[in-house]
Amino acid sequence: MSKRPASPERGPRPPKVTIVDHDFVVNVEDGETIYQHCVLLAGQCKDLGSGEEDFVSVNTTDTFGRHSSQSWPTVAGKWKALAMLSPGPNTVQLKLHHQGAVSPVYEFKLVYQPLLQLPPLHLAIMVAKDSPLLIDCPPAKFGGISSAHSTLESAIAKFRMAAYMWQAQTAEDFRLKGLGRRAFRLDEEWGIDTTSRAGYQSDPSGRQVTSAIPKVHIIRSEHTVEELRDAQVAQQNPHGRRRDDLHSFFKAALRSHGSPFSSAERPVVAGLILDSHYSIEQNLILAHAALGAHDPNGVSLGVFGSHLTYSWPRFLEEIPACLLDRTPTGDTVGNDNGECGTMREACWVGQGAFLHEVGHAFSADHTTGIMARGYSRHWGRNFLASEETGNEAVWDLQDALKFRDFDHFLLPGDDALTHEECSASAEITCEMSAEDDEPVLQIRCKAGIAQIDFNGKVVYQAELFANTALAANKTELENVSYTGGHTFSIKFSDLEKQFDRAKDLSISLLGLNGKKRVVDQTWKMLAELPFVRVPGTMIVLRKTSVKADDNDDGEFWRWAMLLQRKGADGKLVRCSAIDLRVGAIMDGAVVHYADGSHVNCGPVSLHGRPHTFGGHASEKRDIPADARIAKVEINASGWGTLGGIRMTLDDGSSWGELNGHATETLAPQDDERIVGLYGRSQLGSGFAIEFGIITAKKDVGELPEVVYDMPELQNTEGGVNADASMNDGSDNGSDKEEEEEE
Repeated sequence: MSKRPASPERGPRPPKVTIVDHDFVVNVEDGETIYQHCVLLAGQCKDLGSGEEDFVSVNTTDTFGRHSSQSWPTVAGKWKALAMLSPGPNTVQLKLHHQGAVSPVYEFKLVYQPLLQLPPLHLAIMVAKDSPLLIDCPPAKFGGISSAHSTLESAIAKFRMAAYMWQAQTAEDFRLKGLGRRAFRLDEEWGIDTTSRAGYQSDPSGRQVTSAIPKVHIIRSEHTVEELRDAQVAQQNPHGRRRDDLHSFFKAALRSHGSPFSSAERPVVAGLILDSHYSIEQNLILAHAALGAHDPNGVSLGVFGSHLTYSWPRFLEEIPACLLDRTPTGDTVGNDNGECGTMREACWVGQGAFLHEVGHAFSADHTTGIMARGYSRHWGRNFLASEETGNEAVWDLQDALKFRDFDHFLLPGDDALTHEECSASAEITCEMSAEDDEPVLQIRCKAGIAQIDFNGKVVYQAELFANTALAANKTELENVSYTGGHTFSIKFSDLEKQFDRAKDLSISLLGLNGKKRVVDQTWKMLAELPFVRVPGTMIVLRKTSVKADDNDDGEFWRWAMLLQRKGADGKLVRCSAIDLRVGAIMDGAVVHYADGSHVNCGPVSLHGRPHTFGGHASEKRDIPADARIAKVEINASGWGTLGGIRMTLDDGSSWGELNGHATETLAPQDDERIVGLYGRSQLGSGFAIEFGIITAKKDVGELPEVVYDMPELQNTEGGVNADASMNDGSDNGSDKEEEEEE
């Protein structure tokens, strides 16, 4: 980082300006352009301990000579600090104070360029129509004696400071992820600069310290304090009947307020409920809800109560003290989620949980980090150096990628994703290779692949993460094909060489648009494919089925079995009879084996009990040892299920009940024979909604023994709800309010 000499001043000779060592300031460059008002600085000072008297002072001066100065503690040779920038060039000077001595001045330039053409995050405080305009404040903060931390004015100042801290944390987190130093901007107005001690405590009758500050909208609710504090709408009340109402009340108040909160403007809003209050009698925090929801066509709102706001800093100079204060909060304020026993904890949870709800407003799900309550343990580590390693108070990569495509987070020079790329799904499928008729695992996303994990280990990552901490612990797979950063391909035969078929294989795909796809049981995914490849061989079994009309939604029991199976002694036993279970519709079927065992063509168990089929028109037929199934006729026109079934052997004999006529016929090709059956059944009723045949080439002869151990060709308890093992994270629940887990 290049150095600039300090400007000469009258009086004592100024300290010598030293070239900034990159070991001292590690996260900014001299002359760098910054796009947010509040920036987080970080660095380290070699051979420096953790003396209580050691600190780093940060001085910023803009082009008009306006000056600010703050002090930040050092810990184990490391330091962090927040600096407020003014539009245009800013001179930042750092001084290290160690054992009473002052180091030379470290100086660099930062250029703040506000992106006023982008939409902001709006800040709003909802107050009851008869609100006393006070927030909870414990005796340790002189509550009841002083109004320094309990008035509406102090709540506004604390809200502004929290929003700047959110902004700085987000920008630094994105930078560390390789996504550029980006964050939402805040809607600012000209006013008294409450973000500095000098401005907050300036004499109202004298000259005021003014600046551009975040605008906090005061939104009047049509509800009274009593209505807002009704225990039935308190979100943390397990017996509350209307625990989502406070979010609705806030949205209604925003609509009544008008611009900039009309649906047409599609605002994203952080909403603070001023009249939150801890009831000692009920041991309940009233008028509080931690709720957030994203609405792409209207108002996206994250709300939080003011019951912890007393612990937040009012201005920049108070941040270190608030983040470190271990004073007990006392009995007069709520101990939210049992995590707010000290002032420090109340600050961490209050600011972090509120940001969690803002995350929902920006479309984030309950993923990891901030969206999984990581703030309650590590929020302070974002702003103060720590001897501890690790930080869970950060954004999940999936959420960060989602945010990056919002206008609020754009940076100059961004290559915006097209509409098609933004909406592109993340896909994990298996397809037959056109070259050698072998199944291939295909992992793709048209927006580009950000990351692929196999069993929790990264096997592929986009180049933009190459020089970040995200690139650590990468595992290389063999015989993988990549196509333009959009498609990852590997043959199943190569996959089987690198992963044990007897153990579950989980695959996670994250697209550059934030869409996610997870398959927890990859081997069972084979059950959905129109073929089954026998491991260690070139044998491929083909699958053909009939599905019920208009029934492809819901949760299903997927089943499959072979007409030969291993008996208790490990020897193969043949199918000796098939019972087709039909009543008014098709219930299912049961395959009986020569050793007396049987397997359901449907659920093994339902509702915790072994499942047995009904069916007044059921018919069972013995299968001679030398007979084969020639065809299966299905009536697919049931009431959302299959209507009936009839089977025919190669000797011409047939049995079963169609309940009408056959709409589909399943039969092997001339060079094939039927070796198994498969299908799906409704998870609630057990009724059949899909029935199919598994065929093998006649020239294969006896199937290899390994085929009888393949999980996807057996009907066991493990077959329950195979659909649930495939989690598509592309749906962000944008139309549904998401409740904070309390």
